[in-house]
Amino acid sequence: MTREGLLDRLASRAGIEPSYFDIFGQWHEASFETKASILSAMGFDVSSIQSLGAAITAMEEDPWRRSLAPVVVKTGDAAGFDLDLFLPVNEPGRYWSWEIACESGETYQGVFRPDDLPVLSAREIDGQRREHLRLSIRQPLPIGYHRLRIGGERAVEAQLLFAPPRCYVPPQLDKSDGRRWGVSAHLYTLRSERNWGIGDFGDLARLCRLSGQSGASVVATNPFHALFPHRSADASPYSPSSRLFLNPIYIDITAAPKFSERHAAHTPNAILSSLRETKLVDYPKVWAAKLRAFEALFDDFQAKLGHGGEGDREIADFQRFIAEAGSALQRFAAFSVLDEQHYGAAGQSVSWQRWPPPHRDPEGTEVRRLIVERSDRAMFHQYLQYLADCQLGGAAGEARQAGLDVGLVRDLALGVSPDGADTWMQQEAFATDLRCGAPLDDFHPDGQEWGVVPFDPIALRRDYSPFIAMLRANMRHAGGLRVDHVIGLQRQFLVPPGDRPGQGCYVNFPFQELTAILALESHRNKCMVIGEDLGTVPEGFRDRMHEKGAFGCAILYFERTAVGHFKAAAEYPKRVVASATTHDLPTLVGYWDGHDIAIRRKVGIYTDADADKALVQRENDRLQLLDALAAAGFPVSPAADNSPQTALRLVQAIHGFLASSSAQLFLAQLDDLIGEADQINVPGTLDGYPNWRRKLSRNLDDPAVLEAVTELAKICVVQGRGRLGDDQA
Repeated sequence: MTREGLLDRLASRAGIEPSYFDIFGQWHEASFETKASILSAMGFDVSSIQSLGAAITAMEEDPWRRSLAPVVVKTGDAAGFDLDLFLPVNEPGRYWSWEIACESGETYQGVFRPDDLPVLSAREIDGQRREHLRLSIRQPLPIGYHRLRIGGERAVEAQLLFAPPRCYVPPQLDKSDGRRWGVSAHLYTLRSERNWGIGDFGDLARLCRLSGQSGASVVATNPFHALFPHRSADASPYSPSSRLFLNPIYIDITAAPKFSERHAAHTPNAILSSLRETKLVDYPKVWAAKLRAFEALFDDFQAKLGHGGEGDREIADFQRFIAEAGSALQRFAAFSVLDEQHYGAAGQSVSWQRWPPPHRDPEGTEVRRLIVERSDRAMFHQYLQYLADCQLGGAAGEARQAGLDVGLVRDLALGVSPDGADTWMQQEAFATDLRCGAPLDDFHPDGQEWGVVPFDPIALRRDYSPFIAMLRANMRHAGGLRVDHVIGLQRQFLVPPGDRPGQGCYVNFPFQELTAILALESHRNKCMVIGEDLGTVPEGFRDRMHEKGAFGCAILYFERTAVGHFKAAAEYPKRVVASATTHDLPTLVGYWDGHDIAIRRKVGIYTDADADKALVQRENDRLQLLDALAAAGFPVSPAADNSPQTALRLVQAIHGFLASSSAQLFLAQLDDLIGEADQINVPGTLDGYPNWRRKLSRNLDDPAVLEAVTELAKICVVQGRGRLGDDQA
C-alpha cells in the first residue's frame, strides 16, 4: 500500500473525517498534509511507510492485546449489560470469573466459560489465537464509577462507568407545562458602587436576588475559569488557563472574612472610583489593586494559622477545602507559583513549554522542592481558590433563597490555553499541538481558529478522569451547565497551529462515552445540561442530544424556516433555551441599527462589498422580523427610528415573542434589557475590538435595571411562563 493509502487508513482509525459539508452545503476534503499534521499532533509517527504500518498495527491490535478495554462505559438498562472481551483460546470447559466492586462497597461476582460465549471475530496475535467474545452480565447495578475484574489466565481490571440514559432535568422543567425564564449576563460587565472595577461574586449574588425576587428561575453567566492574572491581553473566559479552578479576580474583596478598612487602605478610594467609572474593564489595574488586598488578607490569615487557630471556623473550612480539592489544587498552586516566578524573571509572559525542563514536570523533584521552599506562596493561591469557591457558593445560596428554582447556570469553555495550568498538570490528556476552530460561515468567511487546545480523543478513551474532573468542577454550586460548542462531544474541527482555519478538518470524539459521563455527573450534581449547538451541526446530532435529556439553544437570529423567514414562536423546539442573541453576536439594538456590520467593516472582517451586501440583507431581515412580531401579536412600527424609546419597544416586543414560544426556558440578556449597542465579543478580532472588556452602561442598583427586569417578569407571566415575583404577587 502507498504512503497516502496507509495514512488514510491510520487517519480513519484515529477518527479523522476525510471530508465534510460546511454550513452552505459545500463539500471539503481534508488534504494529505492536514491529516499528516493532525496525526503527528496526536503522537503518531507518519514519516515513513514503515512507521505508518507500525502505528496501524498497534492501533488495530491494541484491544486484542488488552483483553478488556481500560474503561467500560455502559448506559441505560439497570438489569445488566453486555461486555466485549478479547480472550486467548484456552482448553475447552475452563471457567473464568468476573467481579464488580461498586463504589458503594457492594461486590458482585460470577463465572463463565469462554467457549460458551458467542464469537464475534478472531485474530492471531504473536502466534496465539484470540477471540472477540460477548459476555452478558445480568446483574442490576447502581449508577456510578465501579471496578470490573475479569479473571482467567491472568486478571484484567477496568473502570466500569454505569450511567443513566438521560441527563438530569429539574422538576420544574420536566413536565408539559414547565416553562420558565431567566436573565443572562457576563459577570465582569456588572457595575456597582462597591465593586473594584469589575463585576464580582457579590454582584452575582445581587443579580440573583433581583432576578429571583422578580420571578426568574435562572441566572446564566460566563465561564468563571481561571485565566492568567498578569496577561491583560488574555481576557477571554473561553481561553482559560484552567477549567478546574476559578478566576480569583471575581472575589468580592469587601466580603472576604476579616476584611477591614486597613486592607482597603492598600488601594486609595480615588483609584477604586476611577476603576469603577471606566467604560472597559482595566484588567491590569483591577488585578493590581485586588492583589495588594489579597496579600494583606492572606498575611493576617497566615498569622492566625501560625498561632494555631484552634476553633477558628475559617481555618477549619480552609483546611477542609484543600483536603477535598486534593492533589489537583496542589498542582494548580504549584503552576501558579512557577508562572509568577518565570513571569517576574522575564518581565513578560513565558509559556511553560519554555520553562527550564525540570519545571515542566509537575511530579518532578525540582518542582516538589521549589513548592516546599515557596510553600507560603503556594498556600496563598490555595487561599484565593478557597475564597472564590466560598463566594460562588454564597451566590448560589442567595439564588435559592431568592426563589431561583433552577439556580445558577454556569458555562464551560470548549478548550484551554495551550500554555495554561491544565495542560501543564495533565500533559497526557491534551492535544497541545492542535487548535480548536470552525469552518467558514455567514459571520466568518475565512473560518475560525480559537487558539485553544482540545482533549486528545485517543488519550480520553484510555482515561476519562480529566473529563470527569472538569464536569464536577463546573457543576459545583450550579443548577445548570451550558456546554460551549457541545458538538465537540461528537467531533471537533481541529487546525494545526500556523495553518489557516480553512485547512482544518473534523476529528471524532467518543460521543457515547462522553455523553454517558455527562448524564452521570448531571444526576450526581442535580445539574441540567444546556448544549450550545450552533454552527455546523452533524446530521442527527440534535436528536441524539435530545434523547440524552440535554437542552439545545434556539437563537432568534438563526431560527428560520426553509425559505429564510423567522419561525413562529409556536415552531420553536420545546427542549431548548430560547434567547435573542449571544455574547458572540450583536445585541438587539446593535442588530437593529447595523452597528455590528459597521464594526466588522472597521476591523477588516468585512470588505466594503461584504458590508454593503450585509446591510442589504439586514434590511430584509428587519422587515421580516417586524412581520414575525406582528403576526405573533407584538407589533412594532415599521417606521421605527433609532431613539431609545423605539429601541425599548423593539426589545420588549422581541422578548414577548420569545416568552410566548414553546421553548421551556427563555433567557434575556441583561445587555438587551438596558439597551446596550456594543456586543461583548467580535469573533475573529484580537486588538481591533475590546473583546471581553465592555461593561454595562448602568449600575446594578440603578432603578432602570430593576424596572427592566420587573417589566420582563410581567411579559413572561402574561405569556404563561414562570411565576409572579415577590414584588408583583
